[in-house]
Amino acid sequence: MISSTHGAGDIPDNLLPLYEALCEQKPDLSRVRFGAVGIGSREYDTFCGAIDKLEAELKACGAKQVGETLRINVLEHEIPEDPAEIWLGSWHPLLRDL
Repeated sequence: MISSTHGAGDIPDNLLPLYEALCEQKPDLSRVRFGAVGIGSREYDTFCGAIDKLEAELKACGAKQVGETLRINVLEHEIPEDPAEIWLGSWHPLLRDL
């Protein structure tokens, strides 16, 4: 799951229907494994708030997180893909153990 954060920790419009469906329907996601990447600015108190909400709801539905959440501060990384590639490289051993 990859999400930027808008406003005061708001979920972007393109992911809002998914988030609302998870909250309302509470599907059984116990067979789902996911990773999480948030993109935002540390200038805000709600830095990466959207990915925090999405991650919490996925877990509430039983999904299991693989690895740690990557939170990318756009003020530190001109190209957010750079830290994401490093993070993704750390997944190889995690995926072997599934």
